[in-house]
Amino acid sequence: MNGKKIRVLIVDDSALIRNVMTEILSQDPEIEVVGTAPDPYV
Repeated sequence: MNGKKIRVLIVDDSALIRNVMTEILSQDPEIEVVGTAPDPYV
């Protein structure tokens, strides 16, 4: 890649899914999880 990380915001109504997705995506050095939210309006 070009040295920049892919920045991701995880939005899901399930706290379990948000936590699992954060764990999985955080393992990739090219991805940065910048935050999570329970719905898109928070």
